[in-house]
Amino acid sequence: RDSTAAMALRRLAAHKHALAGLAGLGLGVVAPSVAFAEKKDDAGRPLFDPEALERGAAALREINKSPYAKQVIDLTKTQEVTKQQESKEREAQAHAQAALLNKEREQVRMQEERALEEQRAQVAARMKQYEDELARKRLMHEHELQRQRNAELVKLQEEASAKQEAERLRIEQQIQAERKASEAYAAELQKQIAREQALAEAEGRIKEARDNEDVNRRAALLKYQEEARKALEAINAVMAHLGTAAVDLLTDRTKLLTAVGGFSALFLGVYASRETARVVGGAVERWLGTPRLVRETSRFSVWKPKTWGVTPAKDKDQIKRDFSDIILPEGLHNNVRMLAAASANTKRHGAPFRHMLFYGPPGTGKTMAAKRLARTSGLDYAIMSGGDVAPLGGKAVTQLHQTFDWAERSRRGLLLFIDEADAFLGRRSDEMSEGLRGALNALLFRTGDQSRDFMVVIATNRPGDLDDAVLDRMDEALEFGLPRADERKKMLELYLDKYIAKAGTEEGEAGAGASTSVSDKVQAALRGRKASAEKIEVRGVDDARLWDAARAMEGFSGREIAKFMAAVQAAVYGSHEPVLTPEIWGSVLQRKLFEHQERAAFKLGHHGTGESTSTRMLEQQLKAAIKPKAAPEAAKPDANKK
Repeated sequence: RDSTAAMALRRLAAHKHALAGLAGLGLGVVAPSVAFAEKKDDAGRPLFDPEALERGAAALREINKSPYAKQVIDLTKTQEVTKQQESKEREAQAHAQAALLNKEREQVRMQEERALEEQRAQVAARMKQYEDELARKRLMHEHELQRQRNAELVKLQEEASAKQEAERLRIEQQIQAERKASEAYAAELQKQIAREQALAEAEGRIKEARDNEDVNRRAALLKYQEEARKALEAINAVMAHLGTAAVDLLTDRTKLLTAVGGFSALFLGVYASRETARVVGGAVERWLGTPRLVRETSRFSVWKPKTWGVTPAKDKDQIKRDFSDIILPEGLHNNVRMLAAASANTKRHGAPFRHMLFYGPPGTGKTMAAKRLARTSGLDYAIMSGGDVAPLGGKAVTQLHQTFDWAERSRRGLLLFIDEADAFLGRRSDEMSEGLRGALNALLFRTGDQSRDFMVVIATNRPGDLDDAVLDRMDEALEFGLPRADERKKMLELYLDKYIAKAGTEEGEAGAGASTSVSDKVQAALRGRKASAEKIEVRGVDDARLWDAARAMEGFSGREIAKFMAAVQAAVYGSHEPVLTPEIWGSVLQRKLFEHQERAAFKLGHHGTGESTSTRMLEQQLKAAIKPKAAPEAAKPDANKK
């Protein structure tokens, strides 16, 4: 059988042309489109080719004559079936690829829709955040308006009080004016003359303006028309540009989204920067800064190299030398030195500090004694004023707690000196505001127990106004009275040395010290002035005159004596030569005595009108001051005996 098939194949190979024709015929019958593939018309469409059919017919005739015609036809059918299967497989692969492409296209479309929805959600969130920000700003603006209205109400009340005070002053001034009728009459005559001159000049100007009224009217009309035209042109140009920009922004979705996103990012950046700066600034101020209530301090500061070192505690002799230039009554002087030594030993032993009360008239050395006490005992000091607490209102409690927290962080211990304490530590009553009541309670809370970190020293001119609880918190109370004659004499000697004798040197005070730094000298040279004040020569102002001045200054405080010596220095520098003479000394002394008596009259209710009791007292003191000078040796025993 195999040999027979092989012989049939060899014979078929001999008739290859016939087989080719048969294949063409089969292709033409099974797939008629093949007959159109060879030839095309001008338009590119396939044409029918009859030659393939003729070749197929010739091949069929030859095959029919062959004994293997049936095998050839079966083989041709088998090949055609195989090709059809291959074509179906290729078609299935094409369908699968098309389905895969459709699936990928659908996935891409879904991803795009999802991204679009996310973008819309982000835009909506940003718009919501922007609306919230606008609402918050609107609320803050309303709060600010309310605060301004409250401030205006307070201002109106203050203005009403000021008007009442002004009315009272007006009545007093009217009384003074009635006593000076002759001067007022002369002034009225001068005013009348000036008024007549002004009226004459005004009538001349009015007449000139009336004569040129038409010309001025035309010029003003032309000027107004020209300015109106320029203003309209400018407004039209600006509105045209704004309209074009608005239309571009609203019609372009990308620009609109970019603008909204940019403004949102800008507001977020500004808010984040502000909050970050506030937090960082608060931390830096809390650890390195000074509380707002503290006006002056000696505590460590990066910018003050003098505060970098550690001040050791001092012994009794060193404390005595430190207080040698502070002039106080003997008993008070010893008490302050004793408290300084006790504070130094308290710090060394780690024991709690004691709170103190300094009371007395103004200018008697309370602040100076507190500073020296802190420096001598090795503590830092900080000075605050009670008058700064009252205006804070509800914020006073927070500021006080911050001040005490800052005091507790001092590594050397701190003496907190509160001047004018009665401004916010007065007796509690129904008229007391909530802010002052809260500030008083805050201080009582922080001073309820003794502390190892700080000591509180409060000073007041009116100790009777302090609250009972505040007085109960104070462990020590010292009265600073006005200096006596011998103490005033020592103060005059001290300030004469500082303000007059050492003027023009590095140790000079009251602005008369010499400049030692190169920068100060260069600045003085550029400004065309001297780098330091000239030295003052003292002539005729001896110890006897100092005793006379000390006796005449009955009732003067230490600050008033310092101001007197500063006035003497100013009078010397205001003269032709820098020489202190008895004439300058006497004139300044008379003026200061008069000012002191006038201040005393103010306290008694007089306001400098007419002749008061203070004027008669001043005349008596001046007569006593210009009497023949007694020997200072005779005066000193009396002072020592006192």
